[in-house]
Amino acid sequence: MQNVFVYFITIILCSLNLSVKAEENLFEKNFQRQSPKDFQSFEQNPQTIIKRGWDQDTDKIKMLEEGYDLMGFSGFSGPNVSPNLAKVHGEKLKADLILIYDRQVNENSRASAIQRAREKVLAAERAENKGEVTEIEITEEDLADSNALYVFYASYWVKLPKPTFGTHFIKLEKGSDEVEVPGALVIAVIKGSPAAKAGISRNDSIIKVDQVDVNTPDDLIAVVRKSKGKSVNVEYIRGGKKESVSVNL
Repeated sequence: MQNVFVYFITIILCSLNLSVKAEENLFEKNFQRQSPKDFQSFEQNPQTIIKRGWDQDTDKIKMLEEGYDLMGFSGFSGPNVSPNLAKVHGEKLKADLILIYDRQVNENSRASAIQRAREKVLAAERAENKGEVTEIEITEEDLADSNALYVFYASYWVKLPKPTFGTHFIKLEKGSDEVEVPGALVIAVIKGSPAAKAGISRNDSIIKVDQVDVNTPDDLIAVVRKSKGKSVNVEYIRGGKKESVSVNL
């Protein structure tokens, strides 16, 4: 799968702040599950991969469209930690893919770290070579900024089997007059699914399937399960106009 919104993240092992216990995985400690406890990869031995996320809201829709579903997420702030810890936790969960986000929340002081490294080398060179100046080598240790604080967020995903219908949806909220709004709102359509092939799009509101009223996502799931392998007529609202289409399940 090739996505323009994510790239393989380069895993750089960083030393943890001394105040954090070596055995403590903050991604695991702060994990919040959004799916049933037994929801995990459908592969017997999943190869969990980790990628860089760019925008959480946009990435979520993209992941749903690519046929993934959310297991849960981790969010916390603190000193820099290795993204590899998120992968370790994802492997325990049997996730197929992890998207990770990080953002530094205070001023970067690496410039002062580099200056300290220069001064350290210069002092040594002056003592040994009577003032002769040689090339300065800046190491990862020199660049480490123990005062930097970050916000971390990681989302854990499972690749779903081939869908029968192929939409993710939510129940529409009541209007300002508190009248129940019929239908299930499509928030993402899985690429290559029967719904996608039929032309159903994000933000369509499905109201009927084969004359059966759809008022909740559960209504839609029930009628689709009963009609698997058949062709059904789907009625939906798009831009205020009622439409219908045949979908081969």
